Amino acid sequence: MNLDKEKLKENLKENALRARDYAHSTFETKPWVYAAFLLIVILFLCVGIFDKIVMPIVAGKLSSEIEVPNVVGLDSASAVAAIKKAGFGVAWTPDRQFSNTVEAGLVMNQVPSALRKAKPGRTIRMTVSEGLHQFSVPELYGKSAKEAEISIERAGLVFGRIIETPDPKLPKNAVVRTRPSEGSVVHGGDKVDVFISSGAHGARVLLPDVKDLSMEDAVQQLEDVGFVIGRITREKISGEESGKVLFQDPAAGDSLPAGTKINLNVVD
Repeated sequence: MNLDKEKLKENLKENALRARDYAHSTFETKPWVYAAFLLIVILFLCVGIFDKIVMPIVAGKLSSEIEVPNVVGLDSASAVAAIKKAGFGVAWTPDRQFSNTVEAGLVMNQVPSALRKAKPGRTIRMTVSEGLHQFSVPELYGKSAKEAEISIERAGLVFGRIIETPDPKLPKNAVVRTRPSEGSVVHGGDKVDVFISSGAHGARVLLPDVKDLSMEDAVQQLEDVGFVIGRITREKISGEESGKVLFQDPAAGDSLPAGTKINLNVVD
């Protein structure tokens, strides 16, 4: 039994030596086999390093995104400071834009928008507001209502009410004046009311009583029947509401030519 074990050990040892000798002889006579073996070992090592070390680092950088700050409504300097502090780059759109909600000189738009996630270093592009787009009420005296409508809309304004008023000088349906008046500075989208002549017939108009009305209501009522607002004086009276009409000149009830100036005294 012991002899069999000893013989088995000797056979294993002999086979191991033969395998070693074969490997040595193979590497010596065929160096490309050795090179291929080393290359395979190196490739396995590289794959392991890439998978365990490089990929986690790269994946971490790619997935690291931060929140974009909200700079809409800030002035240029404050917006730049906030964006750079958050780790982003800054750029401006070449043209400013008009805005009905954001004052001139403040940031009105940003891309990417606020609170979105973006990679550090990404450029945030901003647009600065020019404020409200201002227009002048066009000159419409003597034009037809249709011509007035076209001119008003071309000016970026909204055609409002047509109000007839007696006028001894202009033919019927010709524009007498506008509200706001011609040349007034207004904002895009504002309404412009147009007063057109009802002709010379009935050129005298009964002056309404606007006492105790607010100045705004009094002005509209007087203009609607063909009068023009003249001098407005203000007077401080304790206990009275500011803007209330105290009296008018000429007095109510007179029949006056259309276009007569009516002076008002109101509470300051």
